Amino acid sequence: MALKSDRNVIDTDISLVCNTVVAKGLFVCYGTAASGVGNETPGVVSVAANPSGYKVAGLTLASFVDIDQTRQHRNFMKDEQVIGEKAPLLRKGYVVTNSLASCTPLPGQSAYLTVNGTITNTISATGGEVATPRVGEFATSKDEDGYVKININLPV
Repeated sequence: MALKSDRNVIDTDISLVCNTVVAKGLFVCYGTAASGVGNETPGVVSVAANPSGYKVAGLTLASFVDIDQTRQHRNFMKDEQVIGEKAPLLRKGYVVTNSLASCTPLPGQSAYLTVNGTITNTISATGGEVATPRVGEFATSKDEDGYVKININLPV
């Protein structure tokens, strides 16, 4: 999964921590979150294997790697961060990504979170309720390389 450099970042959040290995360009969901006095301890985000019932925190703008920093350096040129650090998450704007589930989106269709942080243009419903959260809308269809532009607008 990848992001192209064509993007417009309007709103980001860097208040949450990512404790798992995550590729850049995937959507992550809220895990445990602090409130009140506990705000000094940041909440946690991770990729949901099944996003049903989860709230979307944002799209990762950096890859999270699990490396031994006493033996090797992180690759700053690839926007790598080490697990346990704060996660730069896109909340509003657009990106060009290939993080799609098996789908063929059309411009204007809604984008929904699906398994493992990828997006699709179809709703997965259970019992009459929407199980997959909406993350934005597709601005283009897939190009020849499998990339699509998506407008992201997550609620505050």
